[in-house]
Amino acid sequence: MKKVIVGVLMLVGAMWSFTGCTSNQISQKETQIQENLNPNQILEVLKTGNEHFVHHKNAFPHLDEARMKEEVSGQHPIATVVSCSDSRVPVELVFDRGIGDLFVIRTAGNSLDDDMTMGSLEYAVNHLHTKLIIVVGHEKCGGITAAISQHSEGKEPKEISNLIETLRKGVEPFVGKSEKLDDAIHYNVDQQIQKILQNQELKDLIDKGELKVIGGYYHLNDGKVDFLN
Repeated sequence: MKKVIVGVLMLVGAMWSFTGCTSNQISQKETQIQENLNPNQILEVLKTGNEHFVHHKNAFPHLDEARMKEEVSGQHPIATVVSCSDSRVPVELVFDRGIGDLFVIRTAGNSLDDDMTMGSLEYAVNHLHTKLIIVVGHEKCGGITAAISQHSEGKEPKEISNLIETLRKGVEPFVGKSEKLDDAIHYNVDQQIQKILQNQELKDLIDKGELKVIGGYYHLNDGKVDFLN
């Protein structure tokens, strides 16, 4: 399996640097290859992309005019990323991907607590056929910080207070334990994954090996994503 993954990655990497084709031809060929990747191979692509980001060696694929025009007719993302809205977590850059590569759902605390977010997730899997879902929490998440703090109650406008209360339900064991912030962030990621697993249709795809769901933890200081089982 590792040899297959490495071979795919080498081919993708070769296309980024290959000069015998136009960028549009390269993009179309890479799209065809990506559509045939299994969930574990897609994960390896994103792991490699994150290594690029951490070492400041991003390839910045799929950001040219040819890619923009190619994606006008339809999108073909290889993965769905559920991320916090925090501006310090630039999802496409973090995984060194470009236009049309990732279907990104961003909410405070990377929460999947309403029909809009879960519906978006179902759309990505059922209609766009993404085979990998990554729920990414991050260091020093403001939403989770507020959720576990007992000092935030009654100090925010109505909708922010409602948001904090929703997040608080997901990290209830850590409320009042601000020193356990990192543990709460990891716990919250797991809670969101559990919500995904409660969706029987998605769970059936996971059981068949056609879909993979994992967690991630993003470090603000160096850009590294820890991939969590």
